[in-house]
Amino acid sequence: MSVDVHKSYIDKHLIPEILSKLDNEELVSYKTEHSSGLDGFMSALYNIQLKTKSKEGEIDRLLIAKFMRGDVEFRESSKSYVQFANEIFIYSDVLPQYEKLLNDLKITTLKITELAPSCYKAAFGYIEGLSSSPKDEEAALVLENLKPLGYGMGPRLILDRDHLLAMCKPVAKHHAFSYALRALNNNQLERLKSGLNVLKFIPLSPEEAKGHLYTIIYRLGFDRFYEYFDRIIDTNTFDKKCAKDLKLIENLRRLKEKYFEQPTKLLEKLRVQVEETEEDRKFAAILHGDYNRNNVLFKYNAEGNVEDVKMIDFQEVRYGSPVLDLSFFMYFNSSAESRYELWPVLLQTYHSYMYETLEMLLKASGKSQQEIEDVLSHYTFEKFQRHFARFAFYGVIICFHFLPWMLCSEEECSELSELFANDFTGERFRKLSIEAGGDEVNFQILAAVRHASEMGYMDDL
Repeated sequence: MSVDVHKSYIDKHLIPEILSKLDNEELVSYKTEHSSGLDGFMSALYNIQLKTKSKEGEIDRLLIAKFMRGDVEFRESSKSYVQFANEIFIYSDVLPQYEKLLNDLKITTLKITELAPSCYKAAFGYIEGLSSSPKDEEAALVLENLKPLGYGMGPRLILDRDHLLAMCKPVAKHHAFSYALRALNNNQLERLKSGLNVLKFIPLSPEEAKGHLYTIIYRLGFDRFYEYFDRIIDTNTFDKKCAKDLKLIENLRRLKEKYFEQPTKLLEKLRVQVEETEEDRKFAAILHGDYNRNNVLFKYNAEGNVEDVKMIDFQEVRYGSPVLDLSFFMYFNSSAESRYELWPVLLQTYHSYMYETLEMLLKASGKSQQEIEDVLSHYTFEKFQRHFARFAFYGVIICFHFLPWMLCSEEECSELSELFANDFTGERFRKLSIEAGGDEVNFQILAAVRHASEMGYMDDL
């Protein structure tokens, strides 16, 4: 889909539709600008400056429009159709259901816009002016651009304590809504769950496996890491007189033996494992799915400290363990040096936000104190910690593939992004995926594995 098609759709269809939803506002002017950058791997993004006027005067809005990128072949192989359909569902159904719950419970101290930007349009399927035929599926998502309010991307690399703690807040509240719906209106939770396209990590057939996105990228991730591991196994990187290092080596060998041929089997195991026990099923929630620093927006105060965080980019939304969100951002965005100190603080901070939000929703529902305590008993910190340990290695596996993208140079990342969009099955993409960032990146992946091994997260893989 070309820039010209997108801009024509914005001019002829999108702007008039947005105006029709604004109360007694007339168009003054608008300007559209194509946005490019390292974070638009799957999407074509456009900034829209919209100026209207009402009786009170002129109103300036900055919006961001998001469309699917690439041709049909790329969209199918990269699962764009599934991912965009799911993201649209979050904005068209899931977040509005959360808002309805708040309204029904007459809660005014929490707004859905605390979690994500305001949405002006969320559509998937045939879209007039965008689809070339009735069978041509497109996606159009228009959100408030929060830049004028002081929001922006955080550091490109590792996040500090303040950023990491701030990231706990919106995702904890997001998960709490699933738990509240389970207790108050389970039919609605089941409806939302069934409305999501299941995003499996494993291909459904040998034919699909040939161009299967997850198969390819995690194959490259494991190839890269174990080539490094084999090179350093007999160096002083490991202290073979140390019990922790011996356990790490044994865990890595066992991981290779069980999952090297098909790394995505481990990801799929962690995706579905939440259904295996009653305790884990209670923690299952509608996730963000791709929760890391480049899928949130930070707001800073005058002193440069993090004041707020909002979630964006729900393309990999899944229903599963909340640890799939947590372990991703905790491993992916923390440094090897700070990880041991920060880990208990992050877990406690997340749990406090989740538990307090759930308790607030339950109390507003009119349930008895005993009924509230019965629900909350499923979500104690002790039970949460046990649940976390069973799923936490998920974030490490994501690091195998994705950490090189974020720790390599911006030039390498830009090329990876371009190759991902145009030729992710090609030799150049493979070579760069394995080499980008060099051994400095490999060492950081090893540091994440080392931490997981020492925390016991690899014991039951």
